[in-house]
Amino acid sequence: MRTKNLLLGLLLALVTACLGLTIAARAGAFTRVTLSFTVQDTVTVCELKPGETPELPSVQPGEGLRFICWLDSDGEEADPSGPAEADGEFTALIAPELAPAMTPWLEHGELGRLLPEQGVTGAELASGVSALFAGNFEAEGLAEKDAVTASELAAALEGCFAPSELAEISGDAPLTRLEAARILCSLGGFEYPAPESAPAPDLAADTPGAAELAACAGDEGAASYTPGPVIIDDAFYYVNDDGLFVTDAEIDGMYYDEEGRCSGEDFEPGFVNIVGWLYYVNEDGEFAFDETVNGIAFGPDGRYSSGNLELDALVAEVLAPICAEYETRDEMLRAAYDYARDSFEYLRRNYYSVGETGWEVEEAYTMFSTGRGNCYNYAAAFWALARGLGYDAVAVSGTMGWDYEPHGWVTIVNAEGERLTYDCETEMAYRRDGEYGKDMFAMVWWFAAGWNYYYGV
Repeated sequence: MRTKNLLLGLLLALVTACLGLTIAARAGAFTRVTLSFTVQDTVTVCELKPGETPELPSVQPGEGLRFICWLDSDGEEADPSGPAEADGEFTALIAPELAPAMTPWLEHGELGRLLPEQGVTGAELASGVSALFAGNFEAEGLAEKDAVTASELAAALEGCFAPSELAEISGDAPLTRLEAARILCSLGGFEYPAPESAPAPDLAADTPGAAELAACAGDEGAASYTPGPVIIDDAFYYVNDDGLFVTDAEIDGMYYDEEGRCSGEDFEPGFVNIVGWLYYVNEDGEFAFDETVNGIAFGPDGRYSSGNLELDALVAEVLAPICAEYETRDEMLRAAYDYARDSFEYLRRNYYSVGETGWEVEEAYTMFSTGRGNCYNYAAAFWALARGLGYDAVAVSGTMGWDYEPHGWVTIVNAEGERLTYDCETEMAYRRDGEYGKDMFAMVWWFAAGWNYYYGV
């Protein structure tokens, strides 16, 4: 009996011991998790109990390099900093440092274009990748390609960015210059504010990626143009209010092709008004640049300017439909006079001394921008329109009438050398009072003498 009880005791002790060992094994008392970490050429191995958190080796890539992430044995991104559950091998992904800013790597096209929809070449993109890493990394195989797809670019950058970043760069269509600029700037973490105006005559300011493409091209070769017709290398272009070349469109009978060039008519020598803007063609068929013709000054863009670009634009807006409707310059001048006479409201304002000059531009701008003014404003408005048609108009500050009241008007000397008087404000006053018989356009001296215009000594 005692022997039997002893055996039962031994058996119970054995069962209890086995149960304890099983529980301990399940608790990891007799198992280890092995983790290996490779940092460049150094391998660190550590053994942990399941559930323990490893102490990751220090990663100090060295000068010119950066640590990106840990990769597992399959080359996927991994986070070995959590509790260890199974054996694992991890490698630190080390790559060249990124440049602090994007060095320009694209060139502007002809006339300052950025060519956003043009395919980027392999050579261009290779330069872009080099700029992204400040010259410390060269993507193999890119420079020899005529075109590069997003997937090809991602493959060329493998090992330089986290796999998740490169996974977002995919596609089999050739990249455009705009797309390439956006991708490289995004990878580099370069952020640029949206441009306030078009960075190039073929790239709108609100185009996604416009700032990035402009940054990748830099300032060398950039160009911007004043809205309206523009002469470049003896060809006409038209720039809209957004600073962009108009393409594949017709404006006032002139067609601008897909490159923005005007393929319209040849111009006869003399003053030419195009969409309200004045130019001059000499006898050789060339436009006047930086030259004064019959008192009208033409700038480096071949366009007449009063010196106030805002006034020039307002004048061009008025003259464009007038020039489209009438054929001769004299007909246009008459229509411009009628416009100045009928389109504004009288408002008493300041007067000028007899013979005083230099007020024309300011008073013309006031009239066009506000729609109201006195005789000087009326005179200045017609003066600006007349000069915009190629007439060497002069705005006069003097007196009028037998009471010698301060007054402003315009004179133009005709081809015969006669000084003609134009007084749209006085004619406006007559018409306002119901008297339509007075015509004060191009008055000869003896007719104008009836109003006793006094110019001063």
